[in-house]
Amino acid sequence: MRSSRQRDVIVVGAGLGGASAAWQLAESGLDVLVVEAGPDVTAPLAAKSAYARLAARLQEPAVPEQEDWDAGVLSYYERGQGGVSPRRVATRLGQGLGGTSVRYAAALGRFRRSDFAGSVTEGRAPILPNAWPIGYDEFRGHYARAESLLRVCGERDPLDPDDDAELLPPPGLSAAAEALRASLAAKGHTPFRLHVGLDYLPGCIECFGARCARACKADGYNRALQPALATGRVALETGLRVEAILPDVGGVAVLLRDREGVATMRRARRIILAAGALNSPLILGRSAALWGASGPPAMLGRGLMFHVSDFFLVMSRREADGQGPRKWLALRDFYADGEAGIGEIQSTGYSLETGSLMQAMRGLIAGLPLRPAPWMVEALRPLAWSMAGLIGPRPIFTTITEDLPDARNHVRSEGGRIVVEYSVDAALKRRAAANRARIRAVFAPFGVHFLGRHAQPNWGHPMGTCRMGLDPRTSVTDPEGRVHGQPRIYVADASVFPSSGGAGPALTVVANALRVADGLAAASRAERHAPAPTRRAPVAAILPVP
Repeated sequence: MRSSRQRDVIVVGAGLGGASAAWQLAESGLDVLVVEAGPDVTAPLAAKSAYARLAARLQEPAVPEQEDWDAGVLSYYERGQGGVSPRRVATRLGQGLGGTSVRYAAALGRFRRSDFAGSVTEGRAPILPNAWPIGYDEFRGHYARAESLLRVCGERDPLDPDDDAELLPPPGLSAAAEALRASLAAKGHTPFRLHVGLDYLPGCIECFGARCARACKADGYNRALQPALATGRVALETGLRVEAILPDVGGVAVLLRDREGVATMRRARRIILAAGALNSPLILGRSAALWGASGPPAMLGRGLMFHVSDFFLVMSRREADGQGPRKWLALRDFYADGEAGIGEIQSTGYSLETGSLMQAMRGLIAGLPLRPAPWMVEALRPLAWSMAGLIGPRPIFTTITEDLPDARNHVRSEGGRIVVEYSVDAALKRRAAANRARIRAVFAPFGVHFLGRHAQPNWGHPMGTCRMGLDPRTSVTDPEGRVHGQPRIYVADASVFPSSGGAGPALTVVANALRVADGLAAASRAERHAPAPTRRAPVAAILPVP
């Protein structure tokens, strides 16, 4: 097992958080190594045959088809009266350059000031304290830098006096979208253009769910990691899994293992973990040499949150292909409404088609006590095809409702598989059910059809497992992103979020990563300019000779 020279910083993870941190560290002149578990894939993969796609869907559960997804690794346990009931779910845990962001839907809205203040259930057991130890004003400048880095377009939120974003102008809407916007405004609502990371190059098809071949859609690779590598101050190694972080003289060492099982070591003065909220706590948890007899922080891996989302179809005018952007609507009229808040309502960028109907039916079937075999589910495809043809291409929207950090919700590892024990809070379930009537009223006179059960976790938004705070008893990291008791270990992904907010986490992940990288760079400069310690003679040299 070979070691290496000591770098300034090792960044673990090449997703949005890690790539943004690496870019900022490079701008600060530091020597950085980015370590990524996934492959070095930067181009769209070749399409699979219809037979291969069908074979993948017949797996239990159906798993994502692309090779740079860590497919089928998540088991989900839901608490009930009899303990926990296991369910396997296929979640898209992005691996590779850009991480999950290469296939996300590029919604890049800010959290509101109220999101940083804590919820109305603050400290009500088993809900953990969820006020951020820093406020919106400390994030404002970092939000602006993140929006510039990702080239965000859209319109400011008319209801948020804090929204001073300098956004690129979005393209015009289709006639169907304009009609829906006018209908909402006529009823006194305030729809505005969603903040998205899209350049809308000529012929843009809004590559949601797929890697963008033209770098039109912002992701961690094309906006941050690629320019960071171009500076010459950032190196990249892929296909390496972090086994453990070890203490080292003047820094930390990282034990890595490649896909053939060969171990290697890398060394740095500091490390930033940005492996995602389901991986960063597991890395810290298996780094036993850091903790000694006291063990890791009590909250490590706990307080896991996902947003709670309701996907619904609006029976507005039929959309015509290519007539305007599909991901355009943001509505925050009911963003923070006490214990009845909906969060942001937004366009998903998808419309009703066979695939989206099949996904909705799979979600409904997953909740049944007796689940049919995958081939029986696949047999419903002709029905979905007929329904899609009958109803036509109507837009699908979703809610981004704040989840709450329950100490019982946590992530752990079993046999190399990520295991989540998670249940949606009962009060949140009741709120989501009640808010369906409000959503119908908002979009009337257009009909609304909900696609699946209410209060479903948004598996693509894991947060909170290395939560930020001032008290080591209820948090894992301090306000600067440093792990309590480990000043050379930082975390810069969504795992540090004390609360989930009512908007997607992506922009806040980037803004926080830039903020954490700034603090790390300042600490590095201070260390370099500190006076060298006085050298003393070894103890053996000053002992009297017998």
